[in-house]
Amino acid sequence: MEKIELKIIKVTDRIYYLPHYEKNDWCTIGLVVGNKNVLMLDSGASNRHVKIFYDELEKNNLPRPDLCVLTHWHWDHTYGLAHLDNVISFATRKTNVLLKSMQDWKWSDEEMKKRIETGEDLAFSYPHINDEYPDKSLIKIKTADIEYENNLTIDLGGIRVHMEKVDNSHSDDCAIAYIEEEKCVFLGDIHYADLAPEQEVFYKDKHKKLMSKLEEWDFDKVLSGHQMLMSREDLFNQLSSIKMV
Repeated sequence: MEKIELKIIKVTDRIYYLPHYEKNDWCTIGLVVGNKNVLMLDSGASNRHVKIFYDELEKNNLPRPDLCVLTHWHWDHTYGLAHLDNVISFATRKTNVLLKSMQDWKWSDEEMKKRIETGEDLAFSYPHINDEYPDKSLIKIKTADIEYENNLTIDLGGIRVHMEKVDNSHSDDCAIAYIEEEKCVFLGDIHYADLAPEQEVFYKDKHKKLMSKLEEWDFDKVLSGHQMLMSREDLFNQLSSIKMV
């Protein structure tokens, strides 16, 4: 496998992130450092992804997380969960239901293609999973330890992370992390299109609800699943330019 070099980036004294890696469809992994606990935002795509994250934490004298939240069920955000050491994890009930169902999946090429045909999985993910897991026996899927329905607040000591499940086009289980004290949101993929149809789709009603919820929060820093750090203005410019159905 190719050697991947990613560097931890500091956002504030409390918030850091490992950037996405487009070629492999790896998502951004976030880190929030509290006085009592350290929270990982999304768990990454694989053991390799987690190892790069942990190595970068060590190089930068940053603590390893003891908590992790998942923004939604897609493989690049969740398949790293099984490879985290001594970490308590959180997800929406819907995310956990989907992860539980994936634990029963078979990983032959035929079965993978069948799931795409039935809409269980995304055609977009197929080549990336094949690249990341040439040996499918290495795929380990873990459900989160603690699930919540719509809202969750985690007090890390001196800083709190508010998780909220919000209507969106991308996936029904998506949740946003709002770190009020640092005026930052971690979006995962909630602001992206539904990838299940042949052509990517944004749904007008759901997209408007997402924008309305984001407008309620006071933030000026935006971390997302597959982009570098953005400002509030950058995000709303992006959201406003989207064509919807």
